[in-house]
Amino acid sequence: MRVAAVDIGTNTVRLLLGDAVLGEAGPRLDAVGRFEVITKLGEGLDATGRLADAPMGRALDGLASYAGLIADFGADVVGGVATAATRSAANGQEFALEVAATLGFRPKIIDGVEEARLTFLGATSRLGGDETFCVIDVGGGSTEFVVGRALPEYTMSIDIGSVRLTERIESLGLHDPGEIRSYVDALFDEVAVPMQPSSLIGSGGTFVTLGAVAGEITTASVETGDETVVAMGDLVASVDRLLAMSVPEIAGLPSVPAARAEVLRAGVVCAERAVARIGTDEVTISVSDILDGIALELATPAVG
Repeated sequence: MRVAAVDIGTNTVRLLLGDAVLGEAGPRLDAVGRFEVITKLGEGLDATGRLADAPMGRALDGLASYAGLIADFGADVVGGVATAATRSAANGQEFALEVAATLGFRPKIIDGVEEARLTFLGATSRLGGDETFCVIDVGGGSTEFVVGRALPEYTMSIDIGSVRLTERIESLGLHDPGEIRSYVDALFDEVAVPMQPSSLIGSGGTFVTLGAVAGEITTASVETGDETVVAMGDLVASVDRLLAMSVPEIAGLPSVPAARAEVLRAGVVCAERAVARIGTDEVTISVSDILDGIALELATPAVG
C-alpha cells in the first residue's frame, strides 16, 4: 500500500512517501522519499498571534509542489497534520482551508499531546525490544517530550521551539549563551518524567542537523533512516560551536541547510536543554519522526 503523509510545521512543510506492509510486529513503513521545504510559517506569530501572508504563501507554494509528487506516486491513502503554528494562530482554521484547496485534502490540526503521540509512534517504529523510550522532538513552535514502552505513558508539549525562541531571544535582548540556556531551562521546568528511560531519542530536523554538525549523521543515514548515537559531550560541544558562530557562518557549513541557519542556534539550545532535563550520557538521533507516525496511522486500518 502506497502512503503519502504531510506535516505542516512551524518552520517546515514536509512530505513522506512510503510503502506500508504488514510485518510480524504489525504495519511497517518503507520510506520511498522524504521532502522538506523550509517556510518559516510561524514567522511573527509569537508577537501577533496570526499567521502572516508571506509565510502562508511560502507554505502553500511548498504544498502545491507536494500535490504533484503525491499524484505521481499514486498514493493509496493520503493525510496530514498541522502542528504548533496552525493550532495557536487566530487564523489557523482559515489557513487549513487554503491548504485543503491546494492539496486536495484538509490537514488535521492537532494539539501537543497528539503531536507527541505521533512522534513517539514514528520515532520508535524501527526499534524493537521492551525498552522505556523517551522521545524528544524540537519543532519550530513547540518541543514535545513523550515517554513510554510500546505506547506513550507520559506526554508534555512546551510552546517553545527554534522559530519561537529565535524571536524571543531578539525581543528579550538575550545574547549570552548562559542566559539563553537558563531561559529555556525555566520553560522546561514543568517537564516531570515519572520514569527514567533506558533510551533517549532525539527526533526531528533540529536533532538531525545537530547530529550532522557533530559529524555523526551522513546523507546515507538520512536516506536509509538509520538511527545514530551521539555522546552527550559531543552534542554539547556542537551546540557551543554553533552558538559562537554567526548566521552566515552557520549557513556556510556543509551539514546545515542554508534556510535552517537563521533558527538553528535557538533550536539546538532547545534540544540540548531538553536532553539535559531528562539526564543521559548519549542520544539516539532518529530520522524517523512524526511523519512516519502519521503514515503508519494512515496505513494501519488498511494493512492491520
